Amino acid sequence: MSLTATPPIESRVVDPESLPWAIWMEGLSVKILRANLETNEYTLLVRFAPGVELPRHRHFGAVHAWTIQGRWHYLEYDWDATTGTYVHEPAGSVHTLKVHDDNDGDTVVLFAMQGGLVLLGPNDEVWMYEDAESALDRYRIALEQQGDAFPDAILR
Repeated sequence: MSLTATPPIESRVVDPESLPWAIWMEGLSVKILRANLETNEYTLLVRFAPGVELPRHRHFGAVHAWTIQGRWHYLEYDWDATTGTYVHEPAGSVHTLKVHDDNDGDTVVLFAMQGGLVLLGPNDEVWMYEDAESALDRYRIALEQQGDAFPDAILR
């Protein structure tokens, strides 16, 4: 029995500095590092301005978050994610992300998403769905609107 994969699976690297930030909404910019449409997994850097609050949302898969810079929390919990901390969100979790108003500069978080999510309205109605494919499309469209080229470096 051989442990060698057939065909060989190649590891790849992406330099986040080579990717453009795409503005998804006021105070929120994104760089997609990886998107796997077959498994519906994607990894992105998100840059938040102080005070940004995302709509309440529900995840269908687990999320891993590593705070690179700044401070944020979920309105539903009593903890803060600060520079260097790791957060695990289990599938099915529902929360409202809020970046602290008093941050000195932007907050940057690396999110590794498994499965999609839905953004919820004031009565918990679904008003937007996002997954690896739609996130990649939003990134492409935002870059086009900004006049930036879609990068070849994204891992797929």
